[in-house]
Amino acid sequence: MVEMDKLDYKLTFYIGLGFFTTGITWALYDSYVPIFLRHYIVGDWRNLIIGFIMVLDNIAAITLQPWIGAKSDRTWTRWGRRMPYIMVGIPIAAIFFGLIPLSFNIWFLLAVITVFNIAMATYRAPVVALMPDIIPSKFRSKANGVINLMGGVGAIYAFTVGAILYKINPFYTFAVTSVIMVLALLVLLIKVKEPEVPYEKDELEKIGIIKAFKEVITSHDRSALAILFAILSWFIGYQIISTWYTTYGVEVLKIHEADASMMLTAFALTFIIFSIPAGFLASKFGRKGTIQIGLTGIIIIMMVIFFTRDYFVILAALAIAGMFWAFVNINSITIVWEIATPKKLGAYTGLYYFFSSLAAISGPTISGLLFDIFGIENMFLFSAIFFILAFVFMLGVKSGEVQESERMQQ
Repeated sequence: MVEMDKLDYKLTFYIGLGFFTTGITWALYDSYVPIFLRHYIVGDWRNLIIGFIMVLDNIAAITLQPWIGAKSDRTWTRWGRRMPYIMVGIPIAAIFFGLIPLSFNIWFLLAVITVFNIAMATYRAPVVALMPDIIPSKFRSKANGVINLMGGVGAIYAFTVGAILYKINPFYTFAVTSVIMVLALLVLLIKVKEPEVPYEKDELEKIGIIKAFKEVITSHDRSALAILFAILSWFIGYQIISTWYTTYGVEVLKIHEADASMMLTAFALTFIIFSIPAGFLASKFGRKGTIQIGLTGIIIIMMVIFFTRDYFVILAALAIAGMFWAFVNINSITIVWEIATPKKLGAYTGLYYFFSSLAAISGPTISGLLFDIFGIENMFLFSAIFFILAFVFMLGVKSGEVQESERMQQ
């Protein structure tokens, strides 16, 4: 492979198209599936049941994503290492995503969202591992900024165009998104050619997800374990907001679900704006420090929103929170990659998604129970508690930065 002396932004954009599809789908999924479920579920423990249903599909993700991530390390076909999983996952996910608003009872809806999530789990870890296969370590924070920017653009589309289409007919929102997913896949396949080996030319080791986790637990350096538990904590905090904000808007702010979803545009927009700067900031001042700044800012913002019901104050606070979330989210997986050796990138990417999927399982369920007991008006307080826990775990991260020799070349 030709040595890369600067980041190829065009190539990074094409690589990021897979992540772009997840940005659109998850934003719409989290915004509207709880509303669809409320059409069928009533009773005292309504939020707990909905929260539990929202995570049943993620049980497949938490088992499939790490396994597939590690398996893709050892795969090679004429289409590439990661591409076979992407080629299968995106079309199936697109079909079943389009079927979500056509549900006519709870069982059909459960079946559709379960298949959708299995398909998403099939390609999510490989599509993320694709970037470090092609981009060298010293450029990965910047490249991850570009890729997450694309995910943010997908979320912006979901919260604006998606919300407008939803008011006309919910099916339009989901069907158009399905078409966009397939188109993104076609461009990705045409424009990105996988290398036969990752950028670093180490021989691939056959390491599975279980062995990778054992290494993390037994390592003298506790940084990997600390960052994984920090990831678990802050994604629970994030899941509380992303899963329940539309419901919060309807029940607490007394606005239409599409308008509540559209409020999250402020969060997604600033996330986009600061995605690339977050990578540059980490290049200069360190990934850990940048993440800690982001966590501190998010905690303050969550508490501000907790004490207000003013629409415009919340909108402004969400915009600021999006900036701080970029500082956290852009740099987290790059720490995991840096701790891993090149031959274990897929397995450690799988670990990253194991813990983020565990948050997707526990977050909505735990918060649903808390809301049934204490009320959904406390949503931002509970979210802040988990971000505080993440900050505490980050104190244990001692490695994961770009090597000094590489940083000087950026």
